[in-house]
Amino acid sequence: MILFLAVATAMAQGKSIRGVVLDAANHEPVIGASVLVKGVPGQGASTDINGKFTLKNVKAGAVLVVSSVGYKKIEVPVGNQTDLKIDLPTEDNQVEAVVVTALGIKRSQKALSYNVQEVKSDALTTVKDANFMNSLNGKVAGVNINASSSGLGGATRVVMRGPKSMNQSNQALYVIDGIPIINTNGGETNGRYSSQPKGEGISDINPDDIESISVLSGPAAAALYGASAAQGVIMITTKKGKDGRVQVMLSNSSSFSRPFVMPRFQNEFINAPGDVKSWGAQTASPYGTFNPADFFNTGSNIQNTASLTIGNAKNQTYLSLGSTNAAGIIPNSKYNRYNFSFRNTTKFLEDKLTLDFGFNYIRQGDQNLIAQGEYLNPIVPLYLFPRGENFDGVRTYEVYDPTRKIYVQNWNYGDAYSQQNPYWVANRMLTMGSKDRYMINGSLKWKINDWIDITGRARADVINSFDESKRYASTATLFTGSKFGYYSYSKGNNTALYGDVMANINKRIEDFSIAANIGLSTNRSFDDVRGFRGGLRSISNVFDPNQIDYGQPTAGNAPVYAQSAHITNSAFASVEAGWKNMVFLTLTGREDWDSALAHTTANPFFYPSVGLSGVISQMAKMPKWVNYLKTRVSWAKVGSPIPTQISSPYRYTYNPASQSYSTVTYKFPEDFKPELTYSWEAGVTGKFFRNRLSLEATVYQSNTKNQTFRMPLSSASNGYNEEYIQAGNVRNRGIELSLGWTSKFGELEWMTTGTFSANQNRIIELIPGRKDPISKGGLKGADIYLREGGTMGDVYINTGIKRTPEGYPVLSSDGKIIATTLDNPIYKGSVLPDANLGWSNEFNWKGLNVGFLFSARLGGIVLSQTQAILDEYGVSKASADARKAGGIAVGNGRIDAQGYYSVVGGASPLWSEYIYDGTNVRLQEAHVSYLIPKKLLGDKVRLSLGLTARNLLMIYNKAPFDPELTASTGTYYQGFDYFMQPSLRNLGFTVKLQF
Repeated sequence: MILFLAVATAMAQGKSIRGVVLDAANHEPVIGASVLVKGVPGQGASTDINGKFTLKNVKAGAVLVVSSVGYKKIEVPVGNQTDLKIDLPTEDNQVEAVVVTALGIKRSQKALSYNVQEVKSDALTTVKDANFMNSLNGKVAGVNINASSSGLGGATRVVMRGPKSMNQSNQALYVIDGIPIINTNGGETNGRYSSQPKGEGISDINPDDIESISVLSGPAAAALYGASAAQGVIMITTKKGKDGRVQVMLSNSSSFSRPFVMPRFQNEFINAPGDVKSWGAQTASPYGTFNPADFFNTGSNIQNTASLTIGNAKNQTYLSLGSTNAAGIIPNSKYNRYNFSFRNTTKFLEDKLTLDFGFNYIRQGDQNLIAQGEYLNPIVPLYLFPRGENFDGVRTYEVYDPTRKIYVQNWNYGDAYSQQNPYWVANRMLTMGSKDRYMINGSLKWKINDWIDITGRARADVINSFDESKRYASTATLFTGSKFGYYSYSKGNNTALYGDVMANINKRIEDFSIAANIGLSTNRSFDDVRGFRGGLRSISNVFDPNQIDYGQPTAGNAPVYAQSAHITNSAFASVEAGWKNMVFLTLTGREDWDSALAHTTANPFFYPSVGLSGVISQMAKMPKWVNYLKTRVSWAKVGSPIPTQISSPYRYTYNPASQSYSTVTYKFPEDFKPELTYSWEAGVTGKFFRNRLSLEATVYQSNTKNQTFRMPLSSASNGYNEEYIQAGNVRNRGIELSLGWTSKFGELEWMTTGTFSANQNRIIELIPGRKDPISKGGLKGADIYLREGGTMGDVYINTGIKRTPEGYPVLSSDGKIIATTLDNPIYKGSVLPDANLGWSNEFNWKGLNVGFLFSARLGGIVLSQTQAILDEYGVSKASADARKAGGIAVGNGRIDAQGYYSVVGGASPLWSEYIYDGTNVRLQEAHVSYLIPKKLLGDKVRLSLGLTARNLLMIYNKAPFDPELTASTGTYYQGFDYFMQPSLRNLGFTVKLQF
């Protein structure tokens, strides 16, 4: 009897159950789902940030009713279970989702008060690039992505919501699994005589290892990352093991490239005997038609990945091996990368502790990355080669010199514009780089109870690099300093150590919820580069440090040495308070102690953010066609420290020519302060017509103040010749729009998304009391000038045609126009675009997938000195057309074409003739793939075959080069073309096998 009463009492009291609610389509947690016990008023719960819930005193035979906005309501019998896993199907499309935000924190999209755009891995791996960041172009709003003209393996310029800092980097911060990483971007070049670029750290990542990317384009979204995130964040979430059966994935992506946009050349006129310029007779060359494109190889990019996923409820493992082998279109240029990735997640102590460990090893090497300029660039002599000469003879780029007993360069066409045999430049002026990178990360999460946990994370990122340059004897001494050749090498070590500890709270009390994070972090980076460089001593072409001749030291003939360290310690907190899962208030704060601000009173510095979001569709009754409507607004203040080491009281500079140090004579302000960006944004998110139509719209403004300038002083300024000034205010304001539509017609599914972004950049304040503009370089006669009221991309020219008071051109005695230097430079426009658009489409039908992406840039100007020099040399189509037309119309008459272009073109061109509208429209991507029915493969294998294309068609472009290509990934020197490597059209195929 007692036993019977005990059992009856237990059945009456019920039992405790717990569970998780997941999206049936993608298995992501559903936040804020309602879980009610059917027929029992008041007994229920809502899921937390991880989709989990707990119910107590649930009686036997109970049925749970589970629902959430945008999902179907389902009933789940409890039975004898105490641990439930519930898959919740969507109505048509998922309305609400979980996204990864700052510090790797998962949050509900409806709670976000700022714009976060999420991109799944398919967007990166369908049409691959050696640098996966190029695959994001046109797919997210508010982000300008420009590929380097250095080609495969080159760096990428990523700027969000316009350039903000006039003197520091405007590149986005990269974060992997919540932790910032090293991204040394070597893609910056500047001007005619710049050295050639290198790649960047983010291109080391294998795109097949990426699960998703969250783009945090505003400072409010990135406030928890501190100073490094003032320019926005690219947050990468990598793949990890999954609970279930073993899965093996094999994939191959092979693409082949040819030049996409090139200048238009002529072959109707040849050079006169003994002349290197092609202003001779109108006749066919005795050696046939010369096409500069024939110099270029067919480039290739072969990427392979093999991955293994295995796991159970307690332990999951992900393992992958990847390779990228790419050859550029320039002979002897190549890029190779090999990736190994391992990640393991383990739960133990009754799931109270979760250990996540990851290890990545990357081996990368490149050779002859060439972007632009005269130095080490075979494109200059290629394009200018005289049209009546035999280019096949140039292919034999070296001949044996019996006197010197070495092979020497074969070139007889002059050295103007630093010309040498293009094949010699490609094969005997080598620039090589290699690196080994080790990334080790781990996190330990202690779940104290259902609503609080403590997580500690750490990452070590170590890069060991080795760079070499070999220039063989008979290379122009401009590049060697010795008739015996030139050699340089350097070894570098770049180490970044990061650690943090966070307490995370997720608590729901009736209608109220709170999600809070509080923590401490430290980020330390150390950089050390050492090596030697210089011209060689006899014997020729012995590339060894012992052969470098230091007898006459110069800036290019001296040891290489650089060393730096940077430490940032931080405390941060974030609180998100919600009411009825429809109104959310978010507050964040961060305090940084930054070594760059040592010896100043501005250390530490604090920056906060505040945001508010509300789900209007839950607050009020909406029309039936409105399924979901959310508004949001946020404000943030984010600080950036001054450049490292300039606040130190010990300041010396090294002069390689004299091999000595000297005291730096800079005048400093009374105190340095951090650069500060103040920003706000407001937006709306909507789903309409049974969730088929989606809308994301954002307006924003940011003001970046307290910028650091180094300005020259007169020699009488108390012994100082330069000073640091902190001033300035750069405003960026704009709009971001994303509009999507999904429809089904039987078994045909169509998804289309359009993105639009427009940013207005304005320098509100420069330096108080200063009237003269600040030059940021460019090309001879055309410079970027910073002025109050202007933009950070304003181009001014200081050359023009000499004219009479009535405005007619003045001609010289031999009938040529006359160039003159202008007293006041003339504004010609900004290289910054007015707007960017993208339009993507995907069609799916019975395993067949077809997709394409159009992208467009609207407005802005670009400049081409390549075209000016081609005109001077008479090798451009424009120069041939002018000759056939009897000259160039000037005033009431015509001027001889050669005489005209000898003044207008060349090294000091009249820039008004070589400035173009940067607007362009292209078919950027296209792909088609077919998933072979599983039944044809024994129901055990998934096989997908596809064809891919990038830059398939240029629909509109008035410039003689690709305006979206950039010679430099830095802030300035955008839109300038000085013999850039052409952009590439890629065609390829993919094979994916899963079993």
